[in-house]
Amino acid sequence: MKIAVPLTAADEFSPHYGAAAKFAVYDVDPGRRVVIGRTVVVPQEPEPCAWPPLLRTAGVEVVLAGGMGRGAQARMAELGLSVLAGILPAAPDTLVAAWLAGRLSVEANRCDGSGHGGRHHPGAHAHDDGHCHCAR
Repeated sequence: MKIAVPLTAADEFSPHYGAAAKFAVYDVDPGRRVVIGRTVVVPQEPEPCAWPPLLRTAGVEVVLAGGMGRGAQARMAELGLSVLAGILPAAPDTLVAAWLAGRLSVEANRCDGSGHGGRHHPGAHAHDDGHCHCAR
């Protein structure tokens, strides 16, 4: 099984999916709770709405995200990707290890369209009304 974690250009966890520069893709064995391998996927398209097919092609099944708009989550779901949004920032390896152990810390998704006030995170694409408007 493969898990994707959005990363900044400095290889840190990107707290907002839309501001990610790349993704760490972890090949994991959930039964044994171990990471088998890790690769980095760099999107050629700067538009986050184009990333779900890229992740699906990479074999990703689960995406761990801090904030992710409803449109992006819907696009992920259309392609069979599960999203766990509201992940608290930590080192990517630590997040995956916590997920494998069933101890991942999660809070409210800050980009679900409620209480976002139309603001967007620095480096992210505009949300207009608080959520991604990914084309279908």
